[in-house]
Amino acid sequence: MTLPARPTPPFVFAFTILPFGAAVGFVSIAAPFWLEAQGVSLAAIGTVVGIANSPHAFKFLWAPLVDLGGHRKRWYYATTVLTALALAVLAFFPDPGHHLVTYTALAALAQVAGTTSAAAADGLMALTTRAEDKGKAGGFRMAGNVGFTGVLGAVALAVAKWSGSVPVAGLALAAVTLLALLPAIPIHEAAAALAASGRSWLHDVGARLGEVFLDVWRTLTSRDGWTGLVICAMPVGAGALTNLFTAMASDYHASEDVVALVNGLGGGVVGALGALVGGVLADRMNRRLAYALAGALTAGAALAMYFAPLTPTSYTIGVLGYSFANGIAFATLAAFILELCGQGAGAATKYTSFIAVANLASSYVTTLDGWGSELPGLGVRGTILADVVLTVAGILVLLALVAVTRRRPTAAP
Repeated sequence: MTLPARPTPPFVFAFTILPFGAAVGFVSIAAPFWLEAQGVSLAAIGTVVGIANSPHAFKFLWAPLVDLGGHRKRWYYATTVLTALALAVLAFFPDPGHHLVTYTALAALAQVAGTTSAAAADGLMALTTRAEDKGKAGGFRMAGNVGFTGVLGAVALAVAKWSGSVPVAGLALAAVTLLALLPAIPIHEAAAALAASGRSWLHDVGARLGEVFLDVWRTLTSRDGWTGLVICAMPVGAGALTNLFTAMASDYHASEDVVALVNGLGGGVVGALGALVGGVLADRMNRRLAYALAGALTAGAALAMYFAPLTPTSYTIGVLGYSFANGIAFATLAAFILELCGQGAGAATKYTSFIAVANLASSYVTTLDGWGSELPGLGVRGTILADVVLTVAGILVLLALVAVTRRRPTAAP
């Protein structure tokens, strides 16, 4: 195994995830609150957020391009700038409540940029950290992911309230996103010698892509690989309610300050702490079972909200408890995916592929949770109940697949 010439300190990757966090925080925290204030229904908001976040499920389609050659750092710079620009355009979009289709398309573009930035950073993390630092780097990455999503969503809400202007909030978030260019400066990525074989550049590119796809194919078609894909597609740790909490605030009579605190700084901090706890948990037991346990904790937090009264106190405790459990789920998910990926030419692409499938679960569960509010007589409790039922169903599938992977193959006669 080739060691990086200039190893990157693991903490750097807590900050290279910032563009991703800004894009998700805007669409999943700030935008739902503003749309609800314009009279958009919870069901429609769930659909908007679910569709807008769907690019996270398809980033595996372009991840091999990011993996090609020694240009991940350039991809990171370019897509970070594009993310900032997309957020500014979204903030200046006039009357989004009456132009939901166009607004959703723009929000999806922001997610394409943010998720590509994350893919480039993940590739750099895989290649420039020492083997003994992989766990720490992954832990910082997930803590930054959970933390920045909440904090930056809260920043957008707070600036909008302080200034009385959503466009000002968007410009502030775009400016913060551009600051993420700075932590990537010390990352040293060795350039790949694509033409070293003496053949054409195009031939070498094709050969390199072939190596990536072959490595990915071998992993995905293995027993651990395909069961891992199914687990990622299940809503075990989707945490979809985090995409709808701000839109649910009026049902709990929660003020804008409470919404900003528990979904932003508070949610980000407890979510990051949960991720650190999840990392420790995943190193002490079977990682798939750790993920199932984290899913159970998430469902338990949602179930407590279902039975609790619709008060600001219930909202505060419920959102923070759910965010903490979901942080554990994020970390345990990442741990078992890293275990699946191993090494190989397509290590970054494999990680992106598994995460993309997991993000698909988050998108479709967000939509289904939103539709749950239409259940007769339940309203917001229908959304919470839908999340509980879907999460438990995902856990049952996961446990069945754990049993499958534990079976020893039958010896040939």
